Amino acid sequence: MADFHISGTRTTVTTITVVEKFDGCFLEIGKTKVREYTEAPASEDGDTSAWYDYAEEAVLAGAPHKIETKYGTKEVISTGKKVMYHWDNDLEVHGL
Repeated sequence: MADFHISGTRTTVTTITVVEKFDGCFLEIGKTKVREYTEAPASEDGDTSAWYDYAEEAVLAGAPHKIETKYGTKEVISTGKKVMYHWDNDLEVHGL
C-alpha cells in the first residue's frame, strides 16, 4: 500500500435497487399521466373511460403512480446498492 496526494473533482453516484412483488394491491394513476405516457385517447366513441385500458402501458413506460398495499401484499424480493465514482479531467495524483 502506498500514500499519494490527490486533487480533483469527483462525482459519486449511488444506485439502490429494490425488487418488489405486489399482489392484489391498488394502483393509483391519473388520466393526465396515462395520456402523457401513452397514446390513450381522451375518449373513444363517447366513452371517457377509454384511457383505463392504457394504465398498464403507462406504468411500464415510467409514469408516476402510487401503489396502495392496504388490501394486498408487497414482498421485497431483493435489494442492492452500487456506488460508482466519476472523476473530472482535473484529477491529479502524485507520489509523496
